[in-house]
Amino acid sequence: MKLNETPIEKDFRVADVREEEKILRRLEALGILEGTRVRVLNRKRNGATIIKVRGSDLELKAMNASQLLITGDIAGIELT
Repeated sequence: MKLNETPIEKDFRVADVREEEKILRRLEALGILEGTRVRVLNRKRNGATIIKVRGSDLELKAMNASQLLITGDIAGIELT
C-alpha cells in the first residue's frame, strides 16, 4: 500500500521507497528509511501527507507520499 492511501492516525512501517536518487537521499536524511516507523497525522487538500517520523512532523508532497510503500498497521491490523 502507498503512504498516501493509508488512513490517518495510524502507525506504519516503510517497506520500500521508490524515488529518484536525489529525492531518496533527502528522505534518508530526514530519517525515512526502509523499516522506519511513521504515523500518518493528516492530509491536506492539495494531497500532501503530514507524518510523524522519529519525533518530527513532516509534510510530504502528494507525489512523494505515493512513492513510499508501507506495511500494515503496526497496531496489528494488516492492510493490503
